[in-house]
Amino acid sequence: MFKRVVTVLIFLLIPKIVLGTTDVSNERFWLGFERIPSEENVEVILHLVPKNGWYIHSHFPGEFGLPAQVMWNNANIISEQWNSGEDISYQGLNLNVYKNKGTYTSKLETQNPRQKLSANITFMSCQEECIPENQKLEFFIEELPISKNLPEANKISPFVQWNLKVLFFAFLGGLILNVMPCVFPVLFIKIIGLINTKERQRSIKEAFSYLFGVVLCFLIIAWVLVFLKNQGHALGWGFQLQSPIFLSIMIGVFFILGLMFLDIISLNLPINKIPAGSFFTGLLAVLIASPCTAPFMGAAIGWGLTAQISSSLFYGIFFALGFGYALPFFLAGIFPNLIIKILPRPGKWMLWLKRLFAIPMFVTCLWLVWVLQENTKIYDDNWQKYDQEKIQSLINDNQKVFIDFSAKWCITCLANEKAVLNTKKFLQYAKEKNIHLFKADLTNYNEKILQSVNTYNRSGVPLYVYYYDKDNYLILPQILTFKNIKKHLD
Repeated sequence: MFKRVVTVLIFLLIPKIVLGTTDVSNERFWLGFERIPSEENVEVILHLVPKNGWYIHSHFPGEFGLPAQVMWNNANIISEQWNSGEDISYQGLNLNVYKNKGTYTSKLETQNPRQKLSANITFMSCQEECIPENQKLEFFIEELPISKNLPEANKISPFVQWNLKVLFFAFLGGLILNVMPCVFPVLFIKIIGLINTKERQRSIKEAFSYLFGVVLCFLIIAWVLVFLKNQGHALGWGFQLQSPIFLSIMIGVFFILGLMFLDIISLNLPINKIPAGSFFTGLLAVLIASPCTAPFMGAAIGWGLTAQISSSLFYGIFFALGFGYALPFFLAGIFPNLIIKILPRPGKWMLWLKRLFAIPMFVTCLWLVWVLQENTKIYDDNWQKYDQEKIQSLINDNQKVFIDFSAKWCITCLANEKAVLNTKKFLQYAKEKNIHLFKADLTNYNEKILQSVNTYNRSGVPLYVYYYDKDNYLILPQILTFKNIKKHLD
């Protein structure tokens, strides 16, 4: 029963300032600074050690998580690096956490080596629940003990290793994306058409045009994600599926593709006859791939959106993703003879295979119709915005009240809402029982809601509270099913 975060929430808690000390310890973690002897600059090491079965999301948290970070208030960073943690899987998500120890090494430039240093350390501790941590330490460099474990020279830093790993994951994810049900049929038909091109130079030109179109489209998506993220939106791959207009367009696209594979309709578009034809085919290929995702791909994009990384690395992730996605078609255009040797001779099998490929097109179409239907459901009318005075008034009148303390960065919260709280079954049940539903959103810092959470002896979300009369309430489990919630509410 624990949750993950999907967006950076560094200032959820007010920093705990610890003056004149080099370490902090509590029941969840121990952290402490050490120094590395240096004649020119100040070099320090931070050790972050979880305790009592807790673990900490690493600086490279993977698909979801709040990255561990150190922010210096009065010193310029010359270089810094974190060690990589342990890869774990939770509900199909690839995460990276510190179960034993996280290590941060930094080289600092200060005006006075003897000045007092000030650092904010932020991270997320998780066990039964996840708690955002924010510690501020102030100390003189002379107060730090000398580190016994000095960094090894000429060793590739964990930061560089992780960056290469993420880029490889993105490339591999793009490559695997080609065999997804919504992509492979279209790709296969396009490759067949490409290798049948008799002109060698044209085949090569189309391969490069397609590659450029795919990569450019992925870079445009990266730009859109950066823009929307800067506007305060929490997004990831698949954010476009939240738009009913986009879903309607994609339903039409896949339905037409299915009819074309069955030879019911024929669209003789001159797209391949113009010089930039394959370029626009590449753009279309990315559009078709947009409803799909692939292994490794989510982890790379998720880390790129949640961790504080350079713009060049973020765009590099999408470049690698696009290059991996375009590679099969590109290789088919450069080396068509290899593909011809692998495939059987042209015959009726190609016609039957083409018709068979219509099935995944229509299945994808039906799935998108379902997604559109789910997106257009309106649940907000059933939930009231958190209002302590109104809640207290209802409780005083012996009215039944159910409060959902949640946040958009809490995976468990979102899973419970999708599986139970926002379903017609639960909403109808609450209506029949005359239960007033309130949602307390902690996505952004809200002191009043946070204080309310603390009154129930809790420090994080999800938290579900049910008042069944004036003087009594229940705290429900953090993992909900309709069966167990009905058991508690009856």
